[in-house]
Amino acid sequence: MPPLSETFWAAIKKGVCDIAGKLRKLNADEKRQLLAFLRKRGDCPDKWKNIDPKKQKNILDNLRQAIARLLNPDEFAEKSKAANDRTSKRRRENGKQKAASARYNKKRKESGKQKVDNARNNARNNAINSAKRSKARREANAQAILDNKDHKEPTWPEDTLEKKAIDTVEMIDEKCGDNGFVHVFGGAWPGQDLNKAVEAECFGRGGNSHAVFIDGTNSRHKFVRYRDVSEYVELFTPYTGTNCENADRLEKRIQTKLIEMGWPQHRRMFVHAGRGTCRGTRDAKIPFPYYTGVLVCEQSMEELGIRRATTKDHARKIKRSSSSL
Repeated sequence: MPPLSETFWAAIKKGVCDIAGKLRKLNADEKRQLLAFLRKRGDCPDKWKNIDPKKQKNILDNLRQAIARLLNPDEFAEKSKAANDRTSKRRRENGKQKAASARYNKKRKESGKQKVDNARNNARNNAINSAKRSKARREANAQAILDNKDHKEPTWPEDTLEKKAIDTVEMIDEKCGDNGFVHVFGGAWPGQDLNKAVEAECFGRGGNSHAVFIDGTNSRHKFVRYRDVSEYVELFTPYTGTNCENADRLEKRIQTKLIEMGWPQHRRMFVHAGRGTCRGTRDAKIPFPYYTGVLVCEQSMEELGIRRATTKDHARKIKRSSSSL
């Protein structure tokens, strides 16, 4: 039965009452009388207006179903569901449903409607997910500020910073040996497990991803993530606390020492010393959970099949329009 407007449902109910004096089932002649009245309405479905004698039985049956639905909507809905379930089961068993779905999907794909729908759904889902992530991040930041408001930590004096940096560089030198590589980075971890936060940040994310696969054999993603090489690398956090000055200064001091020691670029994932901050947009005086992270590997990047990402790796591909071909 084609979908009917609310005004058309009201017209059916009124027509039955006008003919029968009350809302009840109609006989064949009464249904024809009601159908003739309904066909004069502008909101009458086109299929109901078909005057082909071969179609009249189906049209009158649709009218009968509409009246039955008005008489007992709950019972009608239950019977309709049972009938639809039986039909669907029969179509699944004989393969007709699968064949019909394949034809429908092929038609949508060829017409381009599937591509349009996918793009629209992806855009909507991305917007929804982005909004959810932003909300969760704001809530986590607010809670972290609340939880750490009394955890004020003094900024390290120069001798404490230097000792921490020297100890960390010695550990890096020992773990990486003659061929291994290192990365030194910083971040914050509100509302997260520290280890998970460090794992997520060690190879960067989005437009700040740090490494790619050399041969491109990993087809699912271009940039390297921690789980891709977790069995070959180790992660350390020489600093965790609530003072972003300590986290940023330790990161810069370690990076500076490694560069001064002559560590070549192919053995370190950072390029410069002390670029950026883990503070984000927060005031430096606000206590917040910060860390300085170190990734070490005794094998070279090349042995792992990866290399440091360049600006060219992050460049977006521009599709050529048909007019330029």
